Amino acid sequence: MKKVLITGGFGKIAKYFVKNFNHKYEITVVDIITNDITFTDNVRIEKANLIDFEACSKLCEGMDIVIHMAGIVDPISDSDKILDVNLKTTRNVFKAAVKSQCERLIFASSAQTIEGYPTDIQVNKDMMVIPKNIYGVSKCFGEALAAYYAHNDGVSMICLRIGAYEFPKDFKAMNARDLSAFIHPDDFNQLLIGCIETENIRHAVLNAVSNNRYKRLNINEAKERVGYKPRADAFELFQLLVE
Repeated sequence: MKKVLITGGFGKIAKYFVKNFNHKYEITVVDIITNDITFTDNVRIEKANLIDFEACSKLCEGMDIVIHMAGIVDPISDSDKILDVNLKTTRNVFKAAVKSQCERLIFASSAQTIEGYPTDIQVNKDMMVIPKNIYGVSKCFGEALAAYYAHNDGVSMICLRIGAYEFPKDFKAMNARDLSAFIHPDDFNQLLIGCIETENIRHAVLNAVSNNRYKRLNINEAKERVGYKPRADAFELFQLLVE
């Protein structure tokens, strides 16, 4: 079984993945707050502040895969804290994974890296990043850092530009942009499995949205490189819920 470390392990994306695949991997979840949440007995839980590089180094020791999901998620505020926390923790986790000779690091980037484009433009892999907020800027940093380590240190790096991750049961009013960027949790889990299991990838930036009728981001490369097969269509799914 691959040894997988997930930072931000108590966030909703990580928790749903661990719940469904704790039998497939030897998983360690780490978060700065670990109160009142339990996993199955075979999931190791660590409490740590990723601002501390030594803590990151200890966490990465012996890991095959590091999935970095920790950070401040805030596409509205321009607070300096977003850059302070997201840049430092991302730098520490990446550096620690490289130092520990992990097989691969998967970075939870965001569709916010390209949100500066008009909403009627579908963004593909060859278009430059245009973030619309400081949170998106912090994710652009992570993508650049992944490219740096992949091409200079040989550690496999995959960045996932995650769209509007939403559980259908938590349906709320979604605008056209949210529908086009929607990713169903089951589709994301399938994509993440592909990123963990697919061999011979040095560096990739993949778009993570579902099979929506109109897609904010082009997902052809994710299909080709890691066998992504999304099933959900937000325009159909949420219309049915409205009715």
